[in-house]
Amino acid sequence: MGASDEEAVELCREWMRYLGATDAVVAAGESRRVCDLYGSGYLGWVENKRGNLEVELVERAAAVVAADGRQGVVFARHGVSPFARVRADELAIAIFWFDVQGGTLDGVNMLGRDLLAKAAASPD
Repeated sequence: MGASDEEAVELCREWMRYLGATDAVVAAGESRRVCDLYGSGYLGWVENKRGNLEVELVERAAAVVAADGRQGVVFARHGVSPFARVRADELAIAIFWFDVQGGTLDGVNMLGRDLLAKAAASPD
């Protein structure tokens, strides 16, 4: 069973809050062309389509956060291509895999795993 793009974005907004972006909101209007989610410390992209997350989204996210200064996070509902994972590590973009039905989140790359571990260890 799937989730609509809007449902997936809303779920990932909650995950961004768990990661420490307590002010995370869903982008609207023109800002939605740049990213799906944003907060004071993070910009987030949600990939809800079937198939693997490819490197293009990782590189686009890296270009945006390089100019913006916030941490880039990408949430992928399905797989992640090996090249996208490696490139995300090189560009300091965190990648997470999310399960809509189970409501779980896993770090896919090194930075994603680190951010998730820090959130789990947080006393909040």
